[in-house]
Amino acid sequence: MDYEALLNLPDITHLFETERGSKYAQHSDATTTRNRSGSAHADTTEGIQPRSGKTVYMDPISARNVAGHFQNPDMATRFTPVLDVEGKPTGRAALDLLEDYGPKKAGTRLGTAPYETAPKVGMVPVEIMNPESKIGDTGKGVHFGNKITSVKSSGGGGGASGAGDISFMKGIGRGNTPLYAKGGTIKMPKEYSAGSWKLI
Repeated sequence: MDYEALLNLPDITHLFETERGSKYAQHSDATTTRNRSGSAHADTTEGIQPRSGKTVYMDPISARNVAGHFQNPDMATRFTPVLDVEGKPTGRAALDLLEDYGPKKAGTRLGTAPYETAPKVGMVPVEIMNPESKIGDTGKGVHFGNKITSVKSSGGGGGASGAGDISFMKGIGRGNTPLYAKGGTIKMPKEYSAGSWKLI
């Protein structure tokens, strides 16, 4: 699998590959298009996937912690950027409860983790189509990818590295963005229940 299927897409700022062989194009509006590899997956489906609503990049441990809570079908959660007092993104993402869960009430912030807006080797792409995971849902509205192994810049600008320079919720989760049917989600092992993800 190579990048050829992605090269004619508009406004590409970066191309990158993940450790299981999937190739991605990042667009100037902080979205990505993934050419899925079936290598080392139980589901061997391959090919171009729907363009994300937004994509951010997290360190692998933080991504596993967020994924483990977001994909828990017993919890209703929302993946959201943390904003400062002026309403600007801080470079951290949060997971908030949408409904009561045990003694925790709806609106409780379960934790926060840093994110960046440009791909880097060693980071994990987090493709956001629907930032909410309701009771009974396994969080298919967010695709937590595999670790990035290589990045190529288009040299066309718009791909500056940095954290928190977009609001990744804008324009997504309103029913007009297709969700992934399958692929690439991960379950959080018990040993990551605390980890580097700030639990509150």
